[in-house]
Amino acid sequence: MKSLNLTIICVSYNSNERLEKLITNLNKNFKIVIVENSNNKKLKQKLIKYNKNIKFYFPKKNNGFGAGLNYGLKKIKTKYTLYLDLDTKITSRQVKQIYNRAKLTNNFGVITVKIKGQNYKNLILGNDLENRMKFLNFNTGCVMMFENKNFDKIGYFDERFFLYFEESDFYERCKKLNKKIYLYEKVTIEHLGGSSIDARLIEKYKQLRNWHYCWSKYNFYLKHKGILIAISKTFPNLKNSIKGIIFNILFFNKRNLNLSLSELSGLMSGYLNLKSYFRIH
Repeated sequence: MKSLNLTIICVSYNSNERLEKLITNLNKNFKIVIVENSNNKKLKQKLIKYNKNIKFYFPKKNNGFGAGLNYGLKKIKTKYTLYLDLDTKITSRQVKQIYNRAKLTNNFGVITVKIKGQNYKNLILGNDLENRMKFLNFNTGCVMMFENKNFDKIGYFDERFFLYFEESDFYERCKKLNKKIYLYEKVTIEHLGGSSIDARLIEKYKQLRNWHYCWSKYNFYLKHKGILIAISKTFPNLKNSIKGIIFNILFFNKRNLNLSLSELSGLMSGYLNLKSYFRIH
């Protein structure tokens, strides 16, 4: 395969099984950067046998998805970068299709692809006949193609968001600079969603997920829409978390109680202007 002016980047945290499955499914000539936030250096020995072009980076501290992605992006020298979630099913042929489309497209912020099962009815803004793609308001950020020079203007991912809404924030900044968010419909991938963490950590991950989803949702709307919209958008989460706490106390459901408590804690931390501090170990 002819060398592409492209690097694939993945951010991992104790996701060995998913990462191995993704890597073994891709052409061994692809340049790949893996940022492992768990500092699990045994992973390098295991995966390097599948692709000699993989570069591993191990940040000293896990500062979240956005920080990990930025860490890797700043190491990349190719013209284009393709970010892939670990729980994404994508083929080498599809990677080449996205790359070829990017080479023919000017002034884009992000090129995304069609995700199986996602409803695009309220997300598509119109057609770009010249580039043969759709304009989008939003798409789940499991597959994102970037032209690296644009980070100088758009900026990198906001590292205050430890988990969730990172791509939403990036998209908003693209739109403000008239950098288009595209949907390339000729490529359809399957995204398993929430499956990139290893099974042994799943319960702790659920608490982490609930906490950060609420914190990030509030802070995303606060940043881009103001405090009144931020409160109105997160009020349903506040109600649901309080109802969940009461219900699970009454029925002695400790597991679900912890999830509701995490949701409320993340939301209150946002309201009180606290940093995104919740972690699992």
